[in-house]
Amino acid sequence: MKRFVQLVLFSASLICASQALANQQGNNPSLISISIQSESNQPAAGSTEPLAITMIPKEGWHGYWKNPGDAGFPTSFNWTLPKGVSIGEIQYPAPSQLVTSDIMNYIYHGEYALLATLVVDKSVPQGSKLPIKLGISYLVCNPQTCLPEQQTIEKTLTVGDGKVTPESQKIFNQWRQKLPKPLDAKGQFSVEDDKFTLSLPLPSSIQISKAHVYPLINNTIVNNAKQALAHNGDVLTMQTQVGEEKSDVFNGVLVLDNGISLSFEASKTQHIAFTPSQHSDDSNVSREQGSNSSTWLIGLAALLGAIVGGLLLNIMPCVFPILSLKILSLSHQGSEKQAKVGSVAYTLGAVLVCVILGGVILGLRSLGHQVGWAFQLQSPAVIAGLIVLMSAIGFNLAGLFEIGTLTSGSRLQDQKGPMGDFWTGVLAAFIATPCTGPFMATALGAALVLPIGIAFIIFAGLGFGMALPFLLVGFIPALRTRLPKPGAWMITARRILSLPMFVTVLGLVWILMRQANNDFVLLVLAATMLSTFGLWLTGLWQHSQHKGKWWPALLLTLMPFLAVVYGVPSALSTSSISQKTDLTTVVFNQEKLNELRSQGDVFVYFTADWCLTCKVNEKTSIDREEVQAALKQNNVVTMVGDWTNGDSEITAFLSQHNRSGVPLYLWYKKGVDEPIVLPQILSPSTLLGQATN
Repeated sequence: MKRFVQLVLFSASLICASQALANQQGNNPSLISISIQSESNQPAAGSTEPLAITMIPKEGWHGYWKNPGDAGFPTSFNWTLPKGVSIGEIQYPAPSQLVTSDIMNYIYHGEYALLATLVVDKSVPQGSKLPIKLGISYLVCNPQTCLPEQQTIEKTLTVGDGKVTPESQKIFNQWRQKLPKPLDAKGQFSVEDDKFTLSLPLPSSIQISKAHVYPLINNTIVNNAKQALAHNGDVLTMQTQVGEEKSDVFNGVLVLDNGISLSFEASKTQHIAFTPSQHSDDSNVSREQGSNSSTWLIGLAALLGAIVGGLLLNIMPCVFPILSLKILSLSHQGSEKQAKVGSVAYTLGAVLVCVILGGVILGLRSLGHQVGWAFQLQSPAVIAGLIVLMSAIGFNLAGLFEIGTLTSGSRLQDQKGPMGDFWTGVLAAFIATPCTGPFMATALGAALVLPIGIAFIIFAGLGFGMALPFLLVGFIPALRTRLPKPGAWMITARRILSLPMFVTVLGLVWILMRQANNDFVLLVLAATMLSTFGLWLTGLWQHSQHKGKWWPALLLTLMPFLAVVYGVPSALSTSSISQKTDLTTVVFNQEKLNELRSQGDVFVYFTADWCLTCKVNEKTSIDREEVQAALKQNNVVTMVGDWTNGDSEITAFLSQHNRSGVPLYLWYKKGVDEPIVLPQILSPSTLLGQATN
């Protein structure tokens, strides 16, 4: 089942991989500093020369072992070497463990060095230059997020006498000491009833209370499963849960209590007896139970927050008209069964979209891509599709054409009724996701770091909360009796409810203007007009019972929209925020933030053009004259992170603060590492209080 979930997440991630990769482009400095060092800068012809690839992660970040564990990918190396020179296999020092939400990773904290052997052929002349070029791809992570990086490292050696300085020999000896020492004798392992049992020759005098076995091949054992170890004379046995990769040979590294590591190879046998240590087993079980209990409590709190947040989303202008008409349509249901089926179908649509969007995000993040909630609105193509769709709904409500669309409820009395309800739930959930920030940022942030099963439950809770009003009306007859009776007034209500839909369209056009050039915006508006004309023709043909009534709508919607998708600009427009910065307002940068915090107070906020809450807070609070005057008077620097088009550095920073989207408002006091997290609904008094305190 676990492998199936991983496959689903990986497949879902492919849908948006191109967009996520585009979001990561930029000139951000590398999070791991890499260099190539040689023990001798003048290797002799016909000799072998030790090389070291030094890896220095930035503070709070880490690199990965040869087997990265449950998440991430191994480092890849692409060497370009001169004639007569070859390179041996990369040797890794022993790793350490990092467990995050039941995901086991094998990592390196701090600086580490990967060693390799350079072989110089004896035919290479003395004094020859040896240009060495290495293309390296790797994953760098902190406890909340991961980023894939690539670098090209170059070093030139000169063929000489092979002399090694004492300083160079000393540091290379230190690096060699960290490599696993090969175990003299082979071990054995057996697989019985999903249990993997390993037997290795190891003197009983060696402490094993904190020892751990790291598999070289991933998934040969379950990485996050408990490893029970026991000594039987001079034989060490370890038992854990077997993985899905089957082999007759098991290679791994045993790291002992004193930090010494041993590499070994074990061959498969039929049976190995194992007697676990009772004390160790009991303490491990108790620790696992406590961890699981804490995880589920956090998950339950996040689920309740998601349901409440989803419920509040129904007041958004893009959702309220749809929900209102769907609820009113229940007032003239022919049977209670139809009302219940319709409400369940709507709920399924809303829940499915939230789960799929959550799955895509989790899948992309597991591959190292930086995306967050409402990531779909960072794509101009998605914005264009929503403009066409919301315009069609608005004109339908306004009475330009009558097709029995998702919002009208006119098909609830025939066999296609539940399907219409289902797609209404799908639409409402998809367009409401950008508005989740002020209601459930903490819940969604928790979902991205909790185990996958709990995360999916939280995403489903958001959809359930959105559908809850419709579900209650469908299942409680007393609520339906309080609804107004159908009549001519419903036509007027529909016309009025078209206004929020047109407001939503205007908002989407404004967002698109910030993301793309004028030519693309004009192309989208032309496609919208053609689609509306096609829908109007389809409505007329339906009333006249004309054959092929759907062809005008299909042709005049799909063909222009294909042109829109083809015309998506390759480079997004420059953020308006970066154009209006001054001495006291700067664009977000992690290194710049660290520098400014030591000089004075810094107000950091993250926004996006498609985030309604962000824009309201900026208009009513941040951009107020008295607030700006107070910030300037007290020498407070304002740092703005624009997430409109997606930004991997901002996404990583949001993840560090357990947020999956915007807005986020932080106030750093001078010299204080931890910021004050401000409310997501700002007021001028909140900012004035921080500035003058």
